[in-house]
Amino acid sequence: MNWTEKLDSFWKGLVIGLAFPVVIYFIYWLFFHHQIPLTFHIQRMIQFSMLSNLIKICGIGNLLLFYFGISKKLDNFSKGIILSVLIYVALVAYVMYYLEPNVI
Repeated sequence: MNWTEKLDSFWKGLVIGLAFPVVIYFIYWLFFHHQIPLTFHIQRMIQFSMLSNLIKICGIGNLLLFYFGISKKLDNFSKGIILSVLIYVALVAYVMYYLEPNVI
C-alpha cells in the first residue's frame, strides 16, 4: 500500500481541509503580525470587519489541496476537501451576517 492509497480517505481529507486554513492563518499571523497577541489580532479583525475576508483568503489554500487530490486521483480525499470548503463557506456567512453586520 503506497502513500496515495493511505491518504485516500474521506475523513483524512475533511480533517486536513479543516486544519489547513488554520495553519495558513497562523503562518500569516506569525510572519506579519507576530508582535500583536493572537486574540487581540482577531478582535481587531472583527472590529474593522476584515475577519470574513481573512477566512476567505485562508480558505483558498484548500483549492491547492483539492487540485492535489484530483491530480493524484484521490477521489475520497477530494470529497473531504469539498465538505471542508462548504463548512468554511458556512463560517464565512456566519461571520459576515452576525459578527460583521456593518459591512452589508
